Amino acid sequence: MISSEKKFPLSAKDYKLNEEIGDGVGATVYRALCIPLNEVVAFKDGIRREVQTMSLINHPNLLQAHCSFTAGHHLWVVMPYMAGGSCLHIIKSSYQDGFEEPIIATLLRESLKALVYLHAHGHIHRDAKAGNILLDSNGAVKLADFGVSACMMAPEVMQQLHGYDFKADVWSFGITALELAHGHAPFSKYPPMKVNL
Repeated sequence: MISSEKKFPLSAKDYKLNEEIGDGVGATVYRALCIPLNEVVAFKDGIRREVQTMSLINHPNLLQAHCSFTAGHHLWVVMPYMAGGSCLHIIKSSYQDGFEEPIIATLLRESLKALVYLHAHGHIHRDAKAGNILLDSNGAVKLADFGVSACMMAPEVMQQLHGYDFKADVWSFGITALELAHGHAPFSKYPPMKVNL
């Protein structure tokens, strides 16, 4: 749900953008300071579909927005700052061969809780992967980036012949398990179209 106990301001002038902390298919994410609240947040140039999904969710394992607003031609989303970073970032920086099994089990359990919640509420994540599993400074696991498609997707999503359902997330969840265990997704060395074929 786009709400919080704190009231985050709805004007870009109330935020000081710092360094870029993430760059995905759909948007760039910055670390920012909410000046009136003196709180570090994540500031993202969002897409409407993602903001709509974020406004409908309320689960401890899903990254929720504090607020969103427009400034010029941009739709900005203010989110909690996940100081631990993404699992992909952690793998690349410290665990190139993947995590140990107890860590994988914990990350997958928490991510699966988020997917079960989304599916029960009629949503499909469409992009479960290590880069979208985030950790806060206390180690809490949150799934992020709702409704954003990436190149490593379930075949039924790529083909779009008969539509798709939650099975796309099940496929991606399995690939994520392998990515966490080995430090990379299967066939990640090959171009996406070659993998799909």
